[in-house]
Amino acid sequence: MASRKQAELPGTRRDDEAPPPKSIPALDDACEALEKARGKATKAGQGVVEAKLKVDHLLREHNLSAYVYETATGVEKKAFISEGIKTSKIKKAKADDDGGDE
Repeated sequence: MASRKQAELPGTRRDDEAPPPKSIPALDDACEALEKARGKATKAGQGVVEAKLKVDHLLREHNLSAYVYETATGVEKKAFISEGIKTSKIKKAKADDDGGDE
């Protein structure tokens, strides 16, 4: 089990502060499990990205634009190189920044 939040020392809370919220162990455990699952999903997603990059690299290495393969369940799929156009904003100086006070 992961370490819990450190207990608050007595006498450290100001009079105008609200009391600390009560801890609900079952909810703490559920939240902890959620965070672990999110971490696993992120790691799995990273693995998928790495695998796609490897397939892309091999397609380019073998001068192929597409490759048909069969999955372990017998489904026929096609991997192909997808070229796309990306855009980004370019920051421009404002017209007032020209320094032309005449």
